[in-house]
This record gives sequence, structure tokens and C-alpha cells, in this order.
Amino acid sequence: MTNASTSDLASLMRRNQIRKRVTMAGNRARRIGGLLAAIALATAGCGRVASPIREGSLPPGVMSAAWACRQVIQRAGREFFTRVERVHLVLATYAKGEPVESRGDISTGMPPGTLVWVVEVHAKAINWDHSVPAGYHPPARPYTDYSVVMNARTGLVTDRGECRCWPLPLSKVGTVVSLPPEC
Repeated sequence: MTNASTSDLASLMRRNQIRKRVTMAGNRARRIGGLLAAIALATAGCGRVASPIREGSLPPGVMSAAWACRQVIQRAGREFFTRVERVHLVLATYAKGEPVESRGDISTGMPPGTLVWVVEVHAKAINWDHSVPAGYHPPARPYTDYSVVMNARTGLVTDRGECRCWPLPLSKVGTVVSLPPEC
């Protein structure tokens, strides 16, 4: 072998080693990138439990379940709930959702076809300081459940109540979305 061919061979081997390293680095980067993409997709729901209702499947202008949940929790105030444990929501029309939330009553707070979120919050206790009739005595055990009927586009709440009735039969009117306390 001549000196020139030896140096050409050595150069070729170095280039192949460099290519191999670059290829290995590229494969590793793709694997890490794929892993990061999978993690991002898995955590995109901010702690949400898997649900058949995806953000992209909501009708135009309807707020997400997580946003509706945060609206109820934040509007209630810091002292309203004692240790929220779980939140259930269902997207339904007012005509279907309101009777489930109020356990039979139906009011005329919204037109029957209006899309609403029925939001049910389960907590250790509900501390609702609201007006009550004269002679009312609070229950010996505090209420643990608070539910709301909220316009799914505007956030307007037309009905709300408290009880010890977890869980409401929300699955009768639609797909239930279950969220952790922080929504």
C-alpha cells in the first residue's frame, strides 16, 4: 500500500466514524425529541383525567372543561370550599343539564337549547354564607357538594346548589369529565 492510499484510507475511516457518531447523535436526538413530544402530549391537559371530550371536539365558542372548572373554583373564593377533592363536569343543553343539577327542578334561566356546563364540586365541606329563611338551622354535618349550571360560552351561572349528594347522575345527560381539585 502506498503512503497516499494509506492516508486516503485513514481519512475515509475517520469520515465514516464521524458520520456514524453524527448518525447516532441524530438518532438519539430524535428519540429524545419523540419522548419530549409524548410527554408534552400526555401533560397537555394540566392534570386532566382522560376523557372522551377533547378540546378540539367542542363546539365553536364553548369554553373547555378545565376553564369552566377554574371559573367555578375561583369565583367561589378562598374560604368557600374546604379541601376540594374532585370535580365532575358534563356539557349538555340547559333543558337536559339543569334538572340533573337541581335534582328535578326546572327553571327558565336560559333557553332550553343553550349549551351549559353542569359543574359538580366535591369537597370536605362547603362554606356557603348565603341568605336563609328565618328559623333555618344548618345541618349537623356540613354539605360536601356544590353544583352549578353555567352557560358554556359566556360563563353566566343561572343555578347553583349545595347538598350531600355526590355524585350527581351526570352521565345520564352526557359524557362526564372528571378533573382533580386544581382543574
